[in-house]
Amino acid sequence: MSRPRLLFFFNGLPEYEALFNIARRLLERGMVEPVCISPSEVLRREPRIKPMIAASGLTVTVRPSRWIKLFPKRWLRKGDAAITMVDPTMDNSPTRPRSLAMLALGLPTIFVQHGVMQGKLNLANDRRDIHYESRLLLTFEDLIIPEILSEETREKVRKVGFIKPLLFAPRPPKGAVPRHGRAILFCHSFRWAGRYGEEDVARFYDLVGQFARTHPDDLVIVRSHRGKSRALYKAHDKALSEQRNVVFSHAYKGPLRGMSITDVLDLADMCVSTASTAVLDSVYMGKPTAIYENDQPVFPNLPNIDGMESLEAFFASPEVADIAGVKAHYGEVDENIERACDAIENMLAALPARGVSLSGA
Repeated sequence: MSRPRLLFFFNGLPEYEALFNIARRLLERGMVEPVCISPSEVLRREPRIKPMIAASGLTVTVRPSRWIKLFPKRWLRKGDAAITMVDPTMDNSPTRPRSLAMLALGLPTIFVQHGVMQGKLNLANDRRDIHYESRLLLTFEDLIIPEILSEETREKVRKVGFIKPLLFAPRPPKGAVPRHGRAILFCHSFRWAGRYGEEDVARFYDLVGQFARTHPDDLVIVRSHRGKSRALYKAHDKALSEQRNVVFSHAYKGPLRGMSITDVLDLADMCVSTASTAVLDSVYMGKPTAIYENDQPVFPNLPNIDGMESLEAFFASPEVADIAGVKAHYGEVDENIERACDAIENMLAALPARGVSLSGA
């Protein structure tokens, strides 16, 4: 009897982080055939991916991104279902044509949560009664604000826990960093439209600058979401860079260029972040972690940093952060991946037998 084929499109490092070990475990469990496709550009940007694939036993079709984006239905017909990090009805990214093709073909999809705070899933300012076309939704935790999702969608949710493992052994910086005592990493996600404004950004950078000046012998690392530079905080980065003990984790420039969040966390003794997945990355690497101006109903176990007094208290006694409590809430990653595989296999087993044609040209 043929196994159901599940499509994995590894569009970039985020998809590898969230989905690769699910594909690997599904292959090992033998109930599902992972059909994996990846742009060649991703492997060039992150050379550690290629040996990881080779060691996994997975077969990954590697093609230039433009080839994968052309004629999406041709690629989609290679599978019986697809696993995604965005519901196909909500995709406004460059992969939108593929998502629209999924809908046109009636291809069943599985949605996987990839951000601890994710729009149209758990943000307080999300609209209510949102419908997901996906047949299955895998989440990190019970729905924080259930009414964000429609009643029909809620019935498709399965809590599996945090499923992002440490993919690679951390690598050292490509450039020199200042000699220092302790190192503290400040992460932010100021890309969120409607969640942060100019005053929020200025307050964050003022605090980091004051801390850097107060602790000239300690290293201050600043990282934006995925190390990207945006107009909202570019001028603040430039001003803060004048501090000799401050370095930035940028994707394409500086001594920490090309480093992932886990690479950078390996350099740090502790982390302060806005409420985002960087918090879980830090916690699961065993780093004392605090939340900067926590504006979401998550991470009650961790200190809230709302000024110099609370920041200095955390820096002096980072052990106050109950990272064990956070891990207990979100679970052990390996066990969570097994739960995700159970839910995926059960969903795929209920699909019509192969040979029932998909609609569309």
